[in-house]
This record gives sequence, C-alpha cells and structure tokens, in this order.
Amino acid sequence: MPYTPDIDIRDFIVLEEVMDKYELGPNGAMILASDLMVNFLDDLKYEIDEYNADWVFVDTAGQLELFAFRDTGPLIASSLGFGSIQKAVSFLFDSNLVLRPNGFISTLLLAASVQFRFRNISQINVLSKADLLGEDQIDMIVNWSQDFRALEDSTNERESGLIRELSMLISDVFVQLGSTSELIPCSNKEEYGLDLLFGYLQRIFDSDESKFY
Repeated sequence: MPYTPDIDIRDFIVLEEVMDKYELGPNGAMILASDLMVNFLDDLKYEIDEYNADWVFVDTAGQLELFAFRDTGPLIASSLGFGSIQKAVSFLFDSNLVLRPNGFISTLLLAASVQFRFRNISQINVLSKADLLGEDQIDMIVNWSQDFRALEDSTNERESGLIRELSMLISDVFVQLGSTSELIPCSNKEEYGLDLLFGYLQRIFDSDESKFY
C-alpha cells in the first residue's frame, strides 16, 4: 500500500495462511478472510481506542464483493465505534470510469446499492482522481450527479443501441427517485477538494464530539 496504517487487519489475518489452512485458491481465501474479520472485532476496537483519535479512517477492500456485498461488511461498520461516535461511508467514483454516461450510470447503481447495504450510515459520494480530469469534465460529471435530466440528455446524445436504451431506462429511474448525494471531486495527489470533503463530513457529524469516519 502507498502508506503504512496504524492498525492493519493483516496483523490478524494472513491470506497465505488462510489458503494453506483451508486449501483454497486466492479468490476463495480472500472471501473467507473477509468473513474471518468478525473474529477480531474486539481486538480492532481495542487498538482503535488505544489511539484515542478524533478521526479514524478505515480503508476497506476495493472489491465491493469482499466487503460491501457480504454480511460481514455492514456488521463490521456498525460494530466499530460506540456511544457518541458517528460514522460515514465514502463511495469513490473512479474518474477513469465515469466519463461516459453509461459508465457513470453503472457506478451510480453501485453507489446506490452500497448506500442500501449501509443504510443506517450516511454516505458521501466522491469523484476520485480528479487531477486526471479537466475542469469541463469535472463540471459535466458533477452536473450529472445533480441533474438526472442532463444525464438523460447526454445518454441520448452519446450512447447508441442496447447500451443507450438500458442507460436511458436506468437514468429515468433516478429521475423519478430524485437526486442522490452530491458528488465531491477530490485528488489526494494534488490535495484538491479535501477541504470540501472535510466540510461535508463536519456537517454530517456533531462538531463537539469525537468522531469516527
């Protein structure tokens, strides 16, 4: 990883050991390892408490099927933290995947499904790697997240065939449901948009208590 975490689940679960013990391939072992995390919840909570931090960032598996779409993910998210500690989920819209309407809609569906899975925790949608995009592209994508009619119009203009028809049907569903949470462009590389993201988190959390994110 590009950074060293203060607390690392790999101190408790080692993929190669899971593969050897249960005679699994790497994919099956990763799924089982994600489920085994619940056995170490007390250890994780103890280590988090030892830091007495105002903010805790939890970097979960990038593969949604390993965390968000298994029962263990919501269980871990709800179990870490207690009392006045509050939480939020950040869902990343990869800038490489959302430049076309069909890619944006696909990601929007994933974001909605994650929000449903973690329905008791507030969700913030983040446009990651914004440094790879031009300002016009950022404005276009953010506008799609706020105005689904604009997304529908772009779909009609830029897609064709079955992809166009499916995208139009799905975007129309979002038009009927109304807007989801606003998309926040961010770049860790250039530290762009992080202040805006922090402001959104502060509005979600009570400002006078220690927080969990």
